[in-house]
Amino acid sequence: MGFDIERENKKLRYRRTNDAPVGSVILRMLKAYGIEDKYFEARAKQLWHETMGPTISGYTQNIYVKNRKLYITISSASLRQEISYSKEKIRTFINEGIGQDFIKAVMIW
Repeated sequence: MGFDIERENKKLRYRRTNDAPVGSVILRMLKAYGIEDKYFEARAKQLWHETMGPTISGYTQNIYVKNRKLYITISSASLRQEISYSKEKIRTFINEGIGQDFIKAVMIW
C-alpha cells in the first residue's frame, strides 16, 4: 500500500473545477444576500457622475433610483431641457455600464 503516482495523476485529470469569472461570482453572492438591486442602484448613480462629467454633475442636485426608474434633479432649466432629449440614450448607457437591463426609465426633474 504505497503511493501510486499513476492513480493520483488520474484523479487530478478528472477533478472538476469551480472556475468562474469574478464578476459572476460577486453577482451571485449579491443575489444570495438580497442586495443585488441596491448594488445596481449605487452603480447607476456612479455611472451618471462618471458619464456626465464634473460640469453636469455639478448641476445635479439629487439622484436616486425607485422602482427601477432613475430620477435626476437638475438645477439649471436649460440643461434639464437639453438632457431630457437624451433620456433613452442615458438609460441605455447606464444599463450597459451595469451589465443588465436594470433601469427602465430616466426621469429628469
